[in-house]
Amino acid sequence: MTSAYVTLGVGDETYAVAASSVGEVVLLPPLTRIPSMPRCVRGLTNLRGTVIPVIDLARQLGVGDTDIHAQTCVVVVDIPDGDGLSSSMGVITDEVRDVVALERSSIDAAPTFGTRVNPAYIAGLTRIAERHVLILDLACILSDDELLEVRDAVAS
Repeated sequence: MTSAYVTLGVGDETYAVAASSVGEVVLLPPLTRIPSMPRCVRGLTNLRGTVIPVIDLARQLGVGDTDIHAQTCVVVVDIPDGDGLSSSMGVITDEVRDVVALERSSIDAAPTFGTRVNPAYIAGLTRIAERHVLILDLACILSDDELLEVRDAVAS
């Protein structure tokens, strides 16, 4: 079985996320910083009438801050909330590189060591263009406590 993945550039690394979770890609909109938000949240933005949190993926992965420039983009993803509903979240990346089709057999289990990325964020490991690429589970990129803080701030 083949599934589509979007590859993202974060610093010098390439990561992949399931294309099925990606709603759209937009240029970085204006952000409103909320002091009580987790550090990884760069701010909130209004995307066509819906307020969404915008996460700096580099910060959350522990590789520094994303340098903001005119071409910085936000990948808007839908995150299930456990109640059968979902909410949107934006993820800042250095670049969106490509969409690739991967066979399920080409995806290995998530490594439990050898990476600086929190294992809870990793859905698997694959090879793309002769490089190892971590597949991220963006639904797990925020802890339950961080997710509650963000939802409370968005609801305010």
